Amino acid sequence: MHHGIVYYPNSRNRGDDIQTYAASLLVHQPIFCDREQLDKIQSPTKLLCSGWFMENAVSWPPSPKVKPHFLSFHISSTSERQMTSAKSIAYFRKHQPVGCRDLHTLELLQKHDVDAYYSGCLTLTLPPFKGKRGDDILFVDVMRTNYTSSYRKTIIKKMIPDAFQDNIHYLSHFSDDLKEQSIEKRMEEVQLLIERYKKAKVVFTSLIHCALPCIALGTPVVFIDVGFNNNQAKRDRFGGILELLPEVYTPKIPFSKRTIAHKLVRISGLYKCALNKINVLPESLFEPKNQTVAPNEIADKLRQSVAKFYAKP
Repeated sequence: MHHGIVYYPNSRNRGDDIQTYAASLLVHQPIFCDREQLDKIQSPTKLLCSGWFMENAVSWPPSPKVKPHFLSFHISSTSERQMTSAKSIAYFRKHQPVGCRDLHTLELLQKHDVDAYYSGCLTLTLPPFKGKRGDDILFVDVMRTNYTSSYRKTIIKKMIPDAFQDNIHYLSHFSDDLKEQSIEKRMEEVQLLIERYKKAKVVFTSLIHCALPCIALGTPVVFIDVGFNNNQAKRDRFGGILELLPEVYTPKIPFSKRTIAHKLVRISGLYKCALNKINVLPESLFEPKNQTVAPNEIADKLRQSVAKFYAKP
């Protein structure tokens, strides 16, 4: 029987690959199964169903050849209706309990009488880094790309204290070229990215799957809660995750709402008249005195759950 883990070939978000990489460290010689085509699997496969489900739920539930283990499982708002259909709920009940990555997924499944529990995210199982850190201050997709580039860059620059303006390295999880890479190449790229996070002095991000890996690695991380917070439907993934983050900072930024009026102000550049209202990030965040402490209890339970599943005949 194959030992499978999920990945999303058409992703442009490196965060998807980080979750797959975390799974690959826990499963011996895994095969990579397309998350969007699990109904096409023809060989008997034990499958670790972890991460974001899904882009198009017409291919759900998986093939009868699949024996699933639901852990760090998230049901997206875009597919919630299909993922809670009578057929889908029957599938969850058949393979329960379901380990949920977030509280929204937990409550959603429990509402449909599925045996579910909060498991946390599989990226918390990444091995902690014990080596020496460097001096890099990383800004990784601070303010997500649902804002225009010029607006985002202007706001971010205004948030950084003058003393650190020239010391920032900017990275992104997003690339349109990602889906053109082989899964082997993508896993190599994840390893290189994690090396950057391991040795960073501090990481600032608005991405869950940058922040949680940093927690696992022990890297000081500051979560800038801007981007998802202007769209309530996109915050379904945050419950049970924000509570794990050691530093959550929600700056006040001008004209950030999703209204037409605010969008027009952003596009026109008139928001620059209100830049004096932006809070500069405290300098103390750029000079962390302590490393992030990983939630070892959650990580240990995740590792044990995976090991137990694949050890069974």
